[in-house]
Amino acid sequence: MFKRILILTAALLMAAAPARAEIYEGKTAAQFTVPITAAVSGIVESLSVQTGQRVKAAETVATLRSEKFFATQEGTVTMICANPDDSVSGTLIEVMPMECYTVYCTVDKAYQSVETTLIHSGETVYMKCTRDGTHRASGVITEVDGSEYQALILAGELYVGETVYIYRDADFTNSQRLGIGTVLTSDTEAYEATGKMTRLCVSEGDYVERGQLLFELDGGTQTAENGGIVTLVSVQAGNMVSEGQIIGEIAPADAICVEIQVDETSATAIRVGDKAMLTLACQTDEEPFAGTVTEISAIAESDLYTVRIRPETDQLLPLGMTVQIRI
Repeated sequence: MFKRILILTAALLMAAAPARAEIYEGKTAAQFTVPITAAVSGIVESLSVQTGQRVKAAETVATLRSEKFFATQEGTVTMICANPDDSVSGTLIEVMPMECYTVYCTVDKAYQSVETTLIHSGETVYMKCTRDGTHRASGVITEVDGSEYQALILAGELYVGETVYIYRDADFTNSQRLGIGTVLTSDTEAYEATGKMTRLCVSEGDYVERGQLLFELDGGTQTAENGGIVTLVSVQAGNMVSEGQIIGEIAPADAICVEIQVDETSATAIRVGDKAMLTLACQTDEEPFAGTVTEISAIAESDLYTVRIRPETDQLLPLGMTVQIRI
């Protein structure tokens, strides 16, 4: 009788005793990251962060260099679409080249000789209309592509759409004829940019020279939308970035977790929602803090399952730190 009482008492004590907590070792990691994207295009002047650094929301990540835009050819400003302090994107200024008309030419109708087939960019040519020769002009060859070439009209009078003969001499000698062409309006030069205009140096109707400053954009600063830990910086000072380009990544505070690798037996014993006590290996003399199991992988890698625990602490834990976990 006494033996039966002892066995029953021991069984009750075992039933009342809590299950033994398992102790694991894991690492802090990021469950997900958010991208840092360039708000405008520009050249990176300097970086204010590096991988592993903690940042706050709206903190400066990079500074973009201010950009200056210069005229690529002589002409007249025909359109301005922005003012200083405007945030801009697209075509801001258009310039009509000084040479308003371009003649698109071929070697068809050229005099059949070796000399007339040797056409060079930069040489001066003379043109007259094929109808009666009364419309005449001079110009310069700008591009040569096999049997086709282009000439800009510098002086004289021709009409858009008119067909002209091209000559190497001002006397329009038949043996100097280089071909035939069509007069078309030269393309307007469009200057596009994205950013904030800080300076406008021309007005509509102004005549500008090649290399003249047209306008300037403020590169400004690129900030982090989310606070957290920088996990990636994908640009360097001096790099050109485009609007929308990913220049880095941040793990927000709510993405920081502790990962442990467990075998099948432990994986089946742990449940999502289980509580854990976490201690940083480098701070064993500090009070542990709580955590909650949020995920258990469904597929094992190398016979081990990944368990993720969300820390319940105000600390922004650095990534890759060793943590002791008691579940």
